[in-house]
Amino acid sequence: MGAARPLEVVAPTDEPIVGWRTWHLALGTPRLLPAGAGVGIDTWQPRAASTARCGLNRLLSIGRPVHESPGERCRCGIYAHRSLEDFARDTVPAYPPPSVVGTVALWGRVIEHERGWRAAYAYPARLRLVCVLCAWVEPGPGTPAVVHAFDGHASVLCRDHREGIELPDGRRTTPSGIDPARLQAQLLDAYAVDLLPADRLDPLLDRPSAEAPPSFFPVIRPVRLP
Repeated sequence: MGAARPLEVVAPTDEPIVGWRTWHLALGTPRLLPAGAGVGIDTWQPRAASTARCGLNRLLSIGRPVHESPGERCRCGIYAHRSLEDFARDTVPAYPPPSVVGTVALWGRVIEHERGWRAAYAYPARLRLVCVLCAWVEPGPGTPAVVHAFDGHASVLCRDHREGIELPDGRRTTPSGIDPARLQAQLLDAYAVDLLPADRLDPLLDRPSAEAPPSFFPVIRPVRLP
């Protein structure tokens, strides 16, 4: 995220910082699961603030003083970006990408970086489901039409990508039969947050396709009907 400088924000008396995050979504009872960079949180529990912790390996932490998270000389903390433009679509991923995009409130000890923050506490502010291929692989409508399942995660797909995702080893996501509109409503209700307006996702959906890596790199591929 670039150079860092410490910044203190106290909630609830002061306004928290609002940044951008993505999440994987668990199937069954909707639960947000971590996605992206950062060391500092395992789960996002509904209606409870998430608290950062330093997860640095004990061997790597030898000689370093014990510190609260986020640490100025560590990478720990709960990450958030300043804008959706900061999320890279550089190359095609090797695993189904996150289905949830939204804003997140940050407070407590916050370390500011060029393109975002690392915080001690966080909670989602607004959320929306998005087609994972439209957001992270290639342009498309982005509007959820079906929900596929893979490894306990929900992969939300639009009408153009409704056939699913093929992984590098040949496995494919499978239709779950879950209505994406209902899943989104359940998610918002579980976390007691508002829906992110659809037009806020335009910076993700309007970008060019991710660059295809060399043929020997493992990547996911949209399933295409013959």
